[in-house]
Amino acid sequence: MLQKLDHILASLSGFTPEVWLVVAFVGIITWDLIAPEVHAESRGGFFHGLTFLAFAFLGVLLVQQWQIQPRGVLFGSMLRLDDRAIFFKLLVTLTALITILHSWVTGRRWSGEFFSVLVGTVFGLLVLSMATNLLMVYLSLEVVSISSYILTALRGDRKSSEGGMKYVLFGSVASALMLYGMSLLYGLTSTLDFTNPSFSRALLETDPLVSASAILLAISGLLFKVSAVPFQVWNPDVYEAADTPVVSFFSVAPKAVAFLVLMRLFSVLPLNFQPVLAVLSLATITVGNFSALWQTEAKRLMAYSSIAQSGFVLVGLVAFSELGQQTATFYLGSYVFASMACFLLIDILSTSRSKNEVPIQSFSGVGRQQPLPAILLSIAFISLVGLPLTVGFSAKLLIFSSLWEAYQHTNASLFLVLFVFGLLNTAVSLAFYVKIPYALFFKTAEPGQPLVSLRWPQVILALVLVIPIIALFLRTDWLMNWIAGFVN
Repeated sequence: MLQKLDHILASLSGFTPEVWLVVAFVGIITWDLIAPEVHAESRGGFFHGLTFLAFAFLGVLLVQQWQIQPRGVLFGSMLRLDDRAIFFKLLVTLTALITILHSWVTGRRWSGEFFSVLVGTVFGLLVLSMATNLLMVYLSLEVVSISSYILTALRGDRKSSEGGMKYVLFGSVASALMLYGMSLLYGLTSTLDFTNPSFSRALLETDPLVSASAILLAISGLLFKVSAVPFQVWNPDVYEAADTPVVSFFSVAPKAVAFLVLMRLFSVLPLNFQPVLAVLSLATITVGNFSALWQTEAKRLMAYSSIAQSGFVLVGLVAFSELGQQTATFYLGSYVFASMACFLLIDILSTSRSKNEVPIQSFSGVGRQQPLPAILLSIAFISLVGLPLTVGFSAKLLIFSSLWEAYQHTNASLFLVLFVFGLLNTAVSLAFYVKIPYALFFKTAEPGQPLVSLRWPQVILALVLVIPIIALFLRTDWLMNWIAGFVN
């Protein structure tokens, strides 16, 4: 018993960033309850600053953790602290900081609940990035999901409430399937620790159809979070209903950590899931790209774009190799800048007065009024397509290189089909990614369309997000060598 207590106390040193988030969560709620009523504008600005400082200090703690914290298991193998977990925690913290800045520069005025729920979401993601126990995966994923439901519906109008309810309904089904699959895996293996050798050994001794069914059910919640087919139907409605800074956060942070858990699971599974993943990847890319072709609303277009981008990350996992995981991690790291830049610039360049609907026609002629931000948005879209001079080209090149290497080792025709159709889908995506740049520069403003006026913090934040898109193309090795050092 004393030995277990000593282990728990020792584990707390590796849990310091998460403890800080709990303190920040309680502090924000407490301040919101006891603070005197002040002018709404100064109150909103205060919470933005307070939350930004909380996330900035979280980043400092994570950098220190990377430098000096010993790696190993925490709390009786419930969590595992390694370089990959810290990298994804840094990625989540970066997205949270950008979300707060996006909200601030666009003049959002939230109550304290928004900031406390956002902190709670980040806490769930940080725990999920370390989870190596099926129960911890489920609990931390539910923390993220429930917080996401609240963030979607927090604005309180009819559209956001409907989006939040749809999110809850679809999320509940995925959660139930995942929990049922995890219970089957526990019954088959007698352990919840999927890194335990006995977990893989027990699955090897089980009928392949039974174990494969249990695994597919268990990962359904993760596939839901990354918007993979057939769990993608919630995505467009939620993206349209939620406020743009919230959608920007959803497009990157939960997906990145869910992919990390999938990488951990697939690295220990004894079964060959490559054909299943190849089909899922191809279906996700195709559904995302072809559905986006008919979209006339910017946020729904970005929703289908994010579905397709998840499919491309799955291509890296199909390889079932060290290179495949490295390229998938690189893709997620680079996608942060392109996706969040697009949402920021869509938010500040649109002339639509609606908080929910952002028609593509609302960008007509804006590029002539605001050429620099319009060019920055075009660069971000070019990166999402995967064209040269942007990091998106490097990411797709690396992803398909890992797939080609897997095809050469296995000679599986399914991999070749995925390779060819993946490249064709990339060409198809160009047709819808140019819709907004075309409207910006080649369409004329409609009669009565308001002028777009930007403030310097908005332009600076846009520049900060777009510059890495070019820099990481010129020096891809900066990020790739870092990732290669810990993804194995």
